[in-house]
Amino acid sequence: MSRPIIGITTNLGSKGAELAEGYWHSIERAGATPLLLVPTDDTATLISQVEQLDGLLLSGGGDINPILIGEEPIPELGGINPRRDTYELRLLDEALRRSLPVLGICRGMQVIALGCGGKVAQDMRVWWGAHPATSDDGAPLTLLKHSQDAPRDCATHHVSVLPDTMLAEAVQAPRFPVNSFHHQAVVDAGSLRVAATAADGCIEAIESRPSRSFIMGVQWHPECMADRHSQQIFRRFVEEAEYFCRALNLHASITTLDSHCDTPMTFEAALEAHDGDETMALDYTDKRHETDGKPYLVDAERMDVGHLDEVFMVSYIPQGQRTEEGYAAAKKMVEETYRRISIMESVTPRLRGRIHRGIENGYAMGTDLELIAHYKRMGCEYITLCHNGHNDLCDSAKPKADEPAAEHGGLSELGRKAVREMNRLGMLIDVSHAAEKSVMDVLECSSRPIAVTHTCCRALRNHPRNLSDKVLKAVASQGGVVQCTMYEDFVALDHPEAYGIAPEDNASILTFMVHLEHLIRLCGIDHVGIGSDFDGDGGVAGLEDVSKAIGITVRLLKAGYSDDDICKIWGDNFRRVLYSC
Repeated sequence: MSRPIIGITTNLGSKGAELAEGYWHSIERAGATPLLLVPTDDTATLISQVEQLDGLLLSGGGDINPILIGEEPIPELGGINPRRDTYELRLLDEALRRSLPVLGICRGMQVIALGCGGKVAQDMRVWWGAHPATSDDGAPLTLLKHSQDAPRDCATHHVSVLPDTMLAEAVQAPRFPVNSFHHQAVVDAGSLRVAATAADGCIEAIESRPSRSFIMGVQWHPECMADRHSQQIFRRFVEEAEYFCRALNLHASITTLDSHCDTPMTFEAALEAHDGDETMALDYTDKRHETDGKPYLVDAERMDVGHLDEVFMVSYIPQGQRTEEGYAAAKKMVEETYRRISIMESVTPRLRGRIHRGIENGYAMGTDLELIAHYKRMGCEYITLCHNGHNDLCDSAKPKADEPAAEHGGLSELGRKAVREMNRLGMLIDVSHAAEKSVMDVLECSSRPIAVTHTCCRALRNHPRNLSDKVLKAVASQGGVVQCTMYEDFVALDHPEAYGIAPEDNASILTFMVHLEHLIRLCGIDHVGIGSDFDGDGGVAGLEDVSKAIGITVRLLKAGYSDDDICKIWGDNFRRVLYSC
């Protein structure tokens, strides 16, 4: 296995970039290759730096510019380097967008806190004077000496590690001594959590929640220390970088696929917001793709960052009136959506050959089964038989408020004919949104394997859109595939505590992985995949958009799945079913 590459930020001294040896020696000893990063104002250079890395180490240094803290400077402020401040915050942002493991040391921890919405005090004495620290019982705490005069390898005070943190897991000690060389301090960890404190209440370590990619910051200088605790911090960081490196290498050798996103559903609003301008690129860099200030969750740039190769963009058709006018409007909606997808592909070169087409809701065919062939000629590869609300083909898992629980008792006679016609034409049948009786009827009727392009497990989350173990196994037993989704209401566990997951991490990548692994155990590794439902309200903590897709691979590797297993999950299983049609 190739050694991970860790980028280390450098100071700006009299002769340019410089760095104390302890940083790169610590990274080498932990098993990685250090790469020193020079501050740059050039965006292309900065991006190129990040794209070479498997982890980022933000080193120590001078004070942070108070302008970045939203304050005016106080007399106690030390030397600053605005160029380094700006560079490192941009570098951190790009690293976090790519889910890179990040470690910050001293000033580096403070940069992390600022980048994650926290706050840094310009000077501890001044801050403590205005905000006296107290113990849990209200007793005042005396500020320690945090800028020691002792040698850099000498510990001068202790830190207490909070239980159930990554730091606690790494150092295996509730309390240990550290060195200290700072007068600025993190006073608010922002979106991160506190992992260690000093006796005076000073925040000594911060880290990401388990539902996020690895971020850790420590206020002391472990690169100067030879103790076991310091070495374990670097080793834990490099272990995370090793998994990320493995994930990158694996993604470079396979073709990943997401079986369901609703990005085209946002096209109309984007066009209205930009006076019908159809030259918008489906690209993060083209701000016109934003709707109400919110970008698509799936675009070319984010797909590249998340290392996702292909995606099914469906034409979502809401269940309407079952009239000739309603059917005609649904047909027109599909045709218009596909036309706009083609335009988006033409103006976004990085998307060409990466988009597959589907239709979400068989309402689009009305009662005219000849439309199946029409849609296939347009490039449609699967049709979801229904959505929320019964249609002419089958009963839905979520009837509308004015509808009975079941209308057809599963699949209608027209639905059976539609299944046979889709089989004949080689069109994949998707039973997401269908009632369980409808799914079982499709399995009985279909001569080919079927798919559930986006669902979760009812055994873990009792939601009508999730499927029972019985039905999931039935889909797999007939050669089909079940694609695990990221929709918050489906992914949240009924009993997260049973899996050691905190309430605030419910509906996150952690619970998504619980559903995914349940599916693997239940259906077998050859019958499971991933369908995000991004831009259709899909997206949870740790999987906010497609740029975070590689995080699934990292967690699969940590769980012990082989490269072949992951290749199957990330598209091979779905393609097998798709092309068997």
